[in-house]
Amino acid sequence: MGQTDFSSHKALLIEDMAEARIMQKKMLTDFGFQSVDIAMKAETAIDLLKTQSFDLILSDYNLGNGKDGQQLLEEVRHSELIPNTATYLMVTAETSIEMVMGAIEFQPDGYITKPFSQALLQRRLSKLLEMKAKLKQVNLALDEKDFAKAIEEAYLVMEAHPSLEGKCLRTIGECYLEMQEYAQAKAIFSNVLKNRKMPWAVFGEARACFYLNQLEQSESKFRQLMIDNRFFVSAYDWLAKIKIAQQDHVAAQAILVEAIERSPKNLLRQMELGKLSSTIEDYETSELAFRRAVSLAKHSCYNNAEIYLKHLSTFVKLSEQNPLSSRQKETFQSTLKKIHQLFFDDPAVRAQTYSYETDIYLNIEDTNNAKNTLALWVRDVESGIALAPTNQQNKQYKLALEN
Repeated sequence: MGQTDFSSHKALLIEDMAEARIMQKKMLTDFGFQSVDIAMKAETAIDLLKTQSFDLILSDYNLGNGKDGQQLLEEVRHSELIPNTATYLMVTAETSIEMVMGAIEFQPDGYITKPFSQALLQRRLSKLLEMKAKLKQVNLALDEKDFAKAIEEAYLVMEAHPSLEGKCLRTIGECYLEMQEYAQAKAIFSNVLKNRKMPWAVFGEARACFYLNQLEQSESKFRQLMIDNRFFVSAYDWLAKIKIAQQDHVAAQAILVEAIERSPKNLLRQMELGKLSSTIEDYETSELAFRRAVSLAKHSCYNNAEIYLKHLSTFVKLSEQNPLSSRQKETFQSTLKKIHQLFFDDPAVRAQTYSYETDIYLNIEDTNNAKNTLALWVRDVESGIALAPTNQQNKQYKLALEN
């Protein structure tokens, strides 16, 4: 294992601490890496990944100001900046379950905890890169989204390398899911489970059952997975989908709340909880979820105006029920400021923001601010930088201000 030839592999080392950066680069060059590029922050790494290809990405979790290692991994997976043929190893001194689960949800090829020895890193890299080499043709097909070809290649790898049978069967099952051949996917995962109870096979079979509309069977498997491994957070997301399909939104909300307790740094899950809570008119929970989403959005590839607008919309609903507290008013103003800074150039966003502002001011009987906001809205409409209020909105605001 230690004799792996690293000389032809190109590495990207992402580390903000100078001492660790020097030490890890020396380790890589000692292993035989001829090319080791350095990035001290996530944004630099993203720029490099957009223009160059790497066989290994060795990234620290803590990267100072800006995106952290999890958010970097989230973005490169979402934007497909690294191919399946590359190896992504997360390095961290963190030991919290929150960090580990957050990173695992975005699927690094592995992680290693500081402090680690040169020998341990070499063994870990040797194992990962040798496995990648054996799976190269499978991963090339996955990068091309040629799932039928990936299945074909996976069977060939299984024949040549029996030790990779589990990895190959998992890939085959996932490919069938991607191809929407759910019965075949279920058969693959079920056959694996006849011999060994692997969490990934339970997860795959449960998803196949969901797509086959076998909801009771799917629910049973997801619940068993949650019992066996309470930190398999994706199972909670799918169980919530089942409850939504069954129109049991309250149960779905409770499941998402529990999932967030397990792994709170998933922005999309916070958004789902916020939307679902609004559906059942639980605006306190909705506001909290969207507030957390706003906090997570700053360095996320999923950052968009909807997150902030949804947060504002919860204050409209809350202010219809009770006067806003001082903390709620401060939070509303904070999110409002962020929209002005980030998204106010969009005429539709500008109009929607003015609408929510006006609604809130009218709900809390702040007539002066309501009038001022409407005046700004009209001015921006005349300048062509905001969409106009609808006829219904004009009638509503006119009536409210007359009374």
